[in-house]
Amino acid sequence: MAKKTKELCKWKQDDIKKNFDDFSDIVRKPKFVCIKCGRVAGKKKWLHKTVALK
Repeated sequence: MAKKTKELCKWKQDDIKKNFDDFSDIVRKPKFVCIKCGRVAGKKKWLHKTVALK
């Protein structure tokens, strides 16, 4: 399982498949987006280069 402290930006496709429930919880209500990879998350700690969604 991917560590919960690991930023989503570093998750590989295999990490997402193996930990889909965790991934779903993290991205369920997005408030932030990574300007480098485009992934979204509910908390800033999950992303690398964050910008708040409006």
